[in-house]
Amino acid sequence: MAARERVRAPRRIRPGTAGDRRPGATVRVAILSTGPEEWAGVDLESGAFVRARPPRDGGAAVGGRWAMFDVARLEVAHDDEPPDPARPEAVALASEPEHAGQLRRGTARRLLAQLATRDQGRRPILGTHGPSTAYVDLDRSAPSVALLSVDPRSIRCSERPDGQVICAFSWAGITITLPLLDARARAAVAARGGELDGSFLAAVAGGRPGYLLVALGAVRRGHAPKVVLSVVAKRPARRPRAPRRELRAPRS
Repeated sequence: MAARERVRAPRRIRPGTAGDRRPGATVRVAILSTGPEEWAGVDLESGAFVRARPPRDGGAAVGGRWAMFDVARLEVAHDDEPPDPARPEAVALASEPEHAGQLRRGTARRLLAQLATRDQGRRPILGTHGPSTAYVDLDRSAPSVALLSVDPRSIRCSERPDGQVICAFSWAGITITLPLLDARARAAVAARGGELDGSFLAAVAGGRPGYLLVALGAVRRGHAPKVVLSVVAKRPARRPRAPRRELRAPRS
């Protein structure tokens, strides 16, 4: 069983700073999005975004019972796959990530504020206009993840007639609509009859939403679509302390 520790984070970070990605390096990551195949978070030492995935031999699992603002201690593995220009923040895991605690509310608020990209005129999302980026234009020099600071009143999550769940929000004076991958929000959309906003969205996010974690998704037909990985509260609400035990994702 992994020992829990008091989670410390630097009071100031420089988003985009390169973290230690050498095989064998140990990295502490505050989780901002979970999924069955990948989760995303921020390196607490450097402020760099991290997209973590298991090695192809199935040695480690992600997703499962991890929650927003949990802190994972992970070991970086050697990746035999060539670098993916659509996911320059990606790292392979040498073993299952260990639960190392949880960010305090004040620490989480401060961290999010420093990571956030704010709406400034016609600033494009992830460096390009439109709902996707051509794969041939990617060279690993631009980030594939961004935390957008958005007007919470503009966020609407809904299900289209074709079954696709989307998130609409205001950015640069227009309404942006992107696929929504946040499992919590998707389940709530279904439970609410196909639409989610206001207080119901706040209940899902654990506080009034003010951020959207967006990223480039899986490449299709030569383009990497922009997707919303998670809806994030601007001021996370207090929640019960997690059990004092190691949390592991269920093995498939």
